[in-house]
Amino acid sequence: MSGQKQLLSSDEIDALVEGMQRGDVDTSAAQGDADTAVKPYSLVATDTVSRGQLAALEMINDRFARQLRTSMLNLLRQGVKISVVPYTVTTFGEYIQSVPSPCNVNIVRFPPLRGYGLVTLEPSVVYGAVDSFFGGSGEGLTNPPASRVFTPTEERIIQLLLDSIFTDLKEAWQPVYSLNPEYVSREINPAFAQVGEERETVVVSRFELELGMGVRGQLTIMYPFSALKPIRLLLRGRLQSGERDEKLAARWSAQLKDAVEDAELELIVQLAQLRVSALDLASITPGDTLWFKPPEDVKVLVQSNHLYNAEYGSVDNNMAVRITQVIDPIASDSDADLDMGEDIVLDSDDEEDSGFLMSKAG
Repeated sequence: MSGQKQLLSSDEIDALVEGMQRGDVDTSAAQGDADTAVKPYSLVATDTVSRGQLAALEMINDRFARQLRTSMLNLLRQGVKISVVPYTVTTFGEYIQSVPSPCNVNIVRFPPLRGYGLVTLEPSVVYGAVDSFFGGSGEGLTNPPASRVFTPTEERIIQLLLDSIFTDLKEAWQPVYSLNPEYVSREINPAFAQVGEERETVVVSRFELELGMGVRGQLTIMYPFSALKPIRLLLRGRLQSGERDEKLAARWSAQLKDAVEDAELELIVQLAQLRVSALDLASITPGDTLWFKPPEDVKVLVQSNHLYNAEYGSVDNNMAVRITQVIDPIASDSDADLDMGEDIVLDSDDEEDSGFLMSKAG
């Protein structure tokens, strides 16, 4: 290599290769100390996400903290101090190990994003919220036994807190993306909330809460990074103003309308839909006549969707149809199984049967 001194000459390299092939050179792995030994590297467990990729998440967390502070004041009739801890990107296994046990662990979804996330509340927050809700100072229980489970009353307060969290989280995300958090289930042992693989990358937002008499606890919101990937471009930037978003949306809507109006669609007028057995179908030969009764209306299909009913006839010696009814495509699909068409009569010589015929040219 230019600019660098070659450690081995060509002759030395050839001799080394020949020695390895003959077995004269020991190629077994050398036993080094712990610092120089080869260590496993996991592409999944390694944090490859830069903070610039999720820049908007910091502003979402700040906005959420301000709104949650107001919501908890209205719910508990007591001021709650909420401070935002910088979000972290870690593995699901490491995150679960960091959650204390017991703890209020809620399994949630974030539609329209895929996957499951977690919202956790430490027991001190739950006990303090219950005490404040019923007029206390917010101190709650001190040093509860590890085996203690939440009572039905505490579960009810937890649900009220969770509803406030979901509402504020939805509003905080609104300028970036329309997120609709949904409750799925609840656990008290984090080990039972296995919503992801051990090495799956997750994004964790943490919030320190302080209630009343110095009661402190943590609220965490865990998002699977795989769910945030589809909107990572939105999370790269800062929150945009509503006016600018509306202008961009209006311009995009106009461009989309122009593009759709130029699209070509296939329109088919279906005169009749016939039904025939497999045996009769196999016996059809060129020249056979297929009889059917003339329909009162014909179906007009657009891209295979029944959108109109029409009358058929002719205008100026040209075949034509006149639209008589606009059909709801959803309702049409639900009734599709009921309309099986007319039966086919093969090789009928009955001239009194008034109807149309379809002949196959020989």
